[in-house]
Parts: sequence; C-alpha cells; structure tokens
Amino acid sequence: MELNNFQELSKRTMPFKGEPKNNIEYENGLTNYALGLIGECAEVLSAANDREAILKEIGDVAHYAFGLLTFLNETYEPLANYIVEGSRESIIDKILILSGEISEQVKKFIYHRHELNLSKMKLALKMLIKNLITLAEFYDSTLEQICEMNIDKLKMRYPDNFNVEDSKKRVDLG
Repeated sequence: MELNNFQELSKRTMPFKGEPKNNIEYENGLTNYALGLIGECAEVLSAANDREAILKEIGDVAHYAFGLLTFLNETYEPLANYIVEGSRESIIDKILILSGEISEQVKKFIYHRHELNLSKMKLALKMLIKNLITLAEFYDSTLEQICEMNIDKLKMRYPDNFNVEDSKKRVDLG
C-alpha cells in the first residue's frame, strides 16, 4: 500500500472525514490527532520488545501522523535530505521527541492562540514518518505493510465510518 493511499483510506474514520467545515471543527480535529499521536507514541515505547504489539502501535502512530497531515492539507512526500540513523531505541526516542514537538505546536495554537507554524508541523510530521519507516525495518516489516494492517483493523472496527458505539465495542480486539 502506498503511503498516500493510506492517508486517503484513513479519512473514512476521521472526524469530518478530514475536511472540517469551520474553525472549531479544524481545531477539534487537530487536537484529537495531536493527542492520539502522543498517546500512540508512548505505546510504541512500551511495546518495543514485542514485535506484534509494536507493529500495531507503529500503524496507530502512522494513522495519527497522516491524519494531522490531512488536517494541514498536506500529502506525504519523503524528505530526501533527512537521514535516519541509530539504534532502535534512539529512533523510538526521536519519534517521541517529534510527537512532543507536534503536540506542543497544536497546544500553542489551540489554547495559547499563537499562529500555527505550518512549515514546522509539516516538517516534524514528515520526519516522524521517516523514523517510522526506519523503525519498521528493525522489525522486518515496511511502513506500507503496517499501514495496510492498520486499515484492515479500522475496517473491522468501523465497518462504515467512525462512530462512538463501534469505538466502545472494539470488535477487532475480541
């Protein structure tokens, strides 16, 4: 699965299908995805020694990262000059740091009424995704494969689109 295809497919479970009609919907979408991103990144850290668990968590992080790109009206393009090196642990650290930077930007925009630094957000998201690509390789997988698993999970959990009832049932965990 191509990553931009993943971004498009993941819209089916996004609030407002990733296309907010007003500023309040936009702010709510950004907040939802920034909180989801930081939470899932923490779960990556806790799952690092369990291959199946971390693949699921990497997919969840990708879902929120690509969701934020969607709310920023951006499609993913790889960063040609950004090289990811280091141990598995250092890459996980980079993912956590980047998610913190992204969440901080959203917090300042929503609650402190600063201007949203779009270029910084988009760069941090693309750097985070590049780190996810490299992290997936440590587990003999690709981000594309993981994203396909994530879409399959979301289709099982939400057959039509996101709704609160299905979110509580979580039939994919049964």
